[in-house]
Amino acid sequence: MVRCGATPPCLRGHGLGRRSVLPLLTPTGIGLAIASALYQNGATKVYILGRRLNILQDAVKKLESSPSAPKSSSSVLTAISCDVTDLDSVRAVVAQIEKDTGYVDVLINNAGVLGPKSGEAIYKAESIEQLRDAMVTGWDGWASAFAINTQAVIGVSAMFLPLLEAANTRRGFAPGRVTGTGNAREHDKSKLKEVGATEDDDRMAHIITIASVASYMRWVSAGLAYNASKSAAAHMSKMMATFLSEWAIRVNVVCPGPYPSEMTATNPLKYGTNQVPQGRMGSANDIAGLILFLVGKGGAYVNGTSHLSDGGRMGVFPAAY
Repeated sequence: MVRCGATPPCLRGHGLGRRSVLPLLTPTGIGLAIASALYQNGATKVYILGRRLNILQDAVKKLESSPSAPKSSSSVLTAISCDVTDLDSVRAVVAQIEKDTGYVDVLINNAGVLGPKSGEAIYKAESIEQLRDAMVTGWDGWASAFAINTQAVIGVSAMFLPLLEAANTRRGFAPGRVTGTGNAREHDKSKLKEVGATEDDDRMAHIITIASVASYMRWVSAGLAYNASKSAAAHMSKMMATFLSEWAIRVNVVCPGPYPSEMTATNPLKYGTNQVPQGRMGSANDIAGLILFLVGKGGAYVNGTSHLSDGGRMGVFPAAY
């Protein structure tokens, strides 16, 4: 687990402004690091979602009690129980947030599972029969991996679209679909001052999908289902960036390499140059800096992209990036 409050004061001041950010997170690992970074850097509201409410509530307590926690911030973090594979559950969360704030500036899709672990068996196979069996290891677990890692990205993003558009309207952007060459979306910049933003702050609503370096690797990491489902999540997010461009909603992808989490609890702490040239797992600072850039004013012109944070891992493995 990434330690709470791991984002140092030097990362503050990234220009979040008055942003209501909704990370769709697991309350440990990368999710906790992202929530910590947003909380410590001026987000007005951070909702942390997951199936286990007690774990989420513990994460909120840890973040609020951190020495790096901002003062007078007890109402910033909210934990909500949600099953991302159940649209009714997601709709209920949307309704709660709509009643609470009425809009969401940033949605971060970060739910994920490893799925069937077939990688080791595939590379240890010494006969064609062993390879055959290894490839279908945990076959029944593929559906769950795709439901959480891939399908939920689309389902959750779809349910939150009205709240994302509400954030744009609040910041003066005309709602609805805008098409046509030379036909830019109208923007009433006088609205920015009303919400505490500067006139040059033209950030549109934003969806960020946390995929994985496995999205692009041709080497089987945990298992075939993980690579496949994360690759699909990254590609569908790029597709969303294309068809949501006419609706003023940006979509970007972050692909982490090895980071401390429940899923990497058995991984080594040190890596050789043929594994991760940086020699270590990613840290809270590594993911925090990237996320703060994307959600801050400096990331306003970034849309439809995929960002690696892997210590160079992609460069030393067969990959399709």
